[in-house]
Amino acid sequence: AVNLHIARWRGQAGVAEQLAVWHVREWGHLFPDWDEHAARNEFTEQAGTDGLPATWLAFDGGRLIGSVSALREDAAELQDIPGPWLASFYLMPEARGQGAAQALMTVAADSVAALGIHRWYLFTPDHENYYAKRGWLTIARRQLHGGSVAVMAQDLA
Repeated sequence: AVNLHIARWRGQAGVAEQLAVWHVREWGHLFPDWDEHAARNEFTEQAGTDGLPATWLAFDGGRLIGSVSALREDAAELQDIPGPWLASFYLMPEARGQGAAQALMTVAADSVAALGIHRWYLFTPDHENYYAKRGWLTIARRQLHGGSVAVMAQDLA
């Protein structure tokens, strides 16, 4: 992504609709009652806040290519883990491998750390190695909607 630009979600036109489509396609199977309407509403609730939940957007020029969120809680089944959670980390397939993912992750991590938060978490069904290479530690394995997920943590500066 040559013209990479990272911005916080503030209600930019068309963004919630696009993210809802991507996110439900990627993760809808993990959350039985969650659909595009619910996903759009979650983004709408975030647009006016400076704290969490928050979403950061990656643009290549004017084109949205991905996003990552930080949420107070993610899956209800994991509420015993304090959060916050890195969630909904998505990059369009053709935009991967060009540094946009790392840029998104860095901005999100720095923003969460700036709120005085020293550790955040994620869960992933099948990208444990990807995150492990980026400094995340697996702290648990859990069942989520019939599948196994790795719960991982990263300490923030």
